Amino acid sequence: METKVIVYSPRKLTPTERRILAYVSDHEGKPFTKGELANALGRSRGTIDRSITRLRADGLIACEPTYDEHGAQLANVYRIASRSIPLFSQKL
Repeated sequence: METKVIVYSPRKLTPTERRILAYVSDHEGKPFTKGELANALGRSRGTIDRSITRLRADGLIACEPTYDEHGAQLANVYRIASRSIPLFSQKL
């Protein structure tokens, strides 16, 4: 089944940005790298990086870095920003 994501955004989102939002929603709270996201979506890491930068600037997603016990940064945790307003809903 394909997840349809409805996003209320200040601008028109690209297909890749919409797919990132759906992926983040499905994996919310789980850390993943931009490389893992790129592989999952079949896009380049550069495309993912630019898209995430725009989504963060638009206030649609938030990024939380994670660290190991020695302080080295691990994969980030991405979340849909501000669950208090209806940024998107899923339909089957």
